[in-house]
Amino acid sequence: MGTLKERLGLRQVMGGLEEEIMECVWEGGPVSVREVHRCLFAKRDIAYTTVMTVMSRLAEKGLLVRHREGRAFIYSASTTRDEYCVGVVKDFMDGMLVGTSKPGLAHFVERLTADDAAQLDMLAEIIEEKRRARK
Repeated sequence: MGTLKERLGLRQVMGGLEEEIMECVWEGGPVSVREVHRCLFAKRDIAYTTVMTVMSRLAEKGLLVRHREGRAFIYSASTTRDEYCVGVVKDFMDGMLVGTSKPGLAHFVERLTADDAAQLDMLAEIIEEKRRARK
């Protein structure tokens, strides 16, 4: 499963139970509801029907895809964990940073520096790659 920091980040865009279910699917997929229930039940008491309902909703949202095998549905993630995270960041950036002023971007960089200097180095590397590609 993702690191605690990564999991807390995902909880900003999906509910806690949704995030836990997605982690079980990303780790073990393709999986049945019963397999996800076992994955979650190892950590806490949860009803099978609750897991089934949330997995159906995740399928309706397009995060899971399902197909019938016999009497059960088998679920797979529609994207990898990394692809999902990239999509969330892209949607956020597209919506929030369009027309953002220098102070807004500066805060973004400050936040990176406060969390992890390695992230700032990665950002600088990405910026440099983009500059080279434009030339």
